[in-house]
Amino acid sequence: MVQGLYLASQGMTALQQKQDQIANNLANINTTGFKQSGLFTKAYQKYLADDQLRPFANREVKADEVYVDYSEGKLIKTGDPFDCAIKGSGFFTIMTPAGITYTRNGNFSVNRDGLLVTGDGSKVMGKNGYIRIDKELPAMRVTGQGEILQGNESKGTLRIADFKKPYRLIRQGKSGFVPQMPDNPVIESPGFLVQQGVLEGSNVNAIQNMARMIASFRNFEADQRAAHAQDETLGKAVNEVGRVQ
Repeated sequence: MVQGLYLASQGMTALQQKQDQIANNLANINTTGFKQSGLFTKAYQKYLADDQLRPFANREVKADEVYVDYSEGKLIKTGDPFDCAIKGSGFFTIMTPAGITYTRNGNFSVNRDGLLVTGDGSKVMGKNGYIRIDKELPAMRVTGQGEILQGNESKGTLRIADFKKPYRLIRQGKSGFVPQMPDNPVIESPGFLVQQGVLEGSNVNAIQNMARMIASFRNFEADQRAAHAQDETLGKAVNEVGRVQ
């Protein structure tokens, strides 16, 4: 019975973590370049050398790992010449106060120094350093390969980074990522097209996430009822069955 309480509590813990992931997805449904995530759970079955006849005595249900869905979000036309989106594989390279991060959020602008920056002021990296836009020249144009032009003058080329798949990245902020391991070097994207005046929206599927939230909540309630039943049974075993008449 105590084992039943333990398993029910583990199940509720894993389901709570799953709910946290779903809630974060729904909260960022309108965040540019956001990638939805989920949670893998695993049942671990341990066998002791002297306990082969009790296969359920050491079962554990735990959260295994958080996964990120890197599929492309819907492309949204904005008409803003500073907005860019990547069609295909790869990430924009951004220099933040904490170091380099990688993102699919191409909501850029120009700061007072003429540098191309993100919404929070972090600098957008080109292949040869930061990209400076001359406000006195014609509006910038972005080619499919990420080269930024003003008239006939090249201002640099967006540094489009990629990694070996499956990606081993850690979420940084709402739509940024950094490599999970130091042996996960940046590589050239196998194929991409930069589109100007377009932003990549979140890839969160609202209906799918709502369905998962409802199913997860019902499973959580079932574990709660199981724990309550185990607790009542244990209480009777202690207070009634073992009572001396």
